[in-house]
Amino acid sequence: MGVDDARESARRWVWTSLVLQFFGYLFEAVWHALMRPGAEPTTAPEIVRHLATVHLLLYLGAAGILVSTSCVLLHRIRSSATGVAWPIALVGAALSAAAEAWHAYSHLRLDTHSAPIAGVMSVVGFLVVAAATSLSSGHDGRRTTDSVSDRRAA
Repeated sequence: MGVDDARESARRWVWTSLVLQFFGYLFEAVWHALMRPGAEPTTAPEIVRHLATVHLLLYLGAAGILVSTSCVLLHRIRSSATGVAWPIALVGAALSAAAEAWHAYSHLRLDTHSAPIAGVMSVVGFLVVAAATSLSSGHDGRRTTDSVSDRRAA
């Protein structure tokens, strides 16, 4: 597998993880709004079960985004074509993952007051990654073509 293949594979993992996390948000919203409106787990075992089921897609998506954006950025650094989109995407991924960790920690302490703040921060990080990844897609192909043309000219 070449560098471009590895980079494209990592990019696909970013999008797959974004979709997974999006469905996690969707499932959590449906669970809280339609399936169990107003119901919050009140004991530690209930919280753990809630986090391991309702929040699982969110956690898998956030972790996947963090790992895959890191991989894309490492590939870009190795090919000397970093740009600004992937570092921004990584910051968004770190924000989203940290917010989900804070959200889980708050729940495990039976604190429901800071959970909405963490949830909003997670969505902000998610949107940053989605925007940066979308903006980077047009630039990656041109950069590769430009760098090939530059090498031929030299």
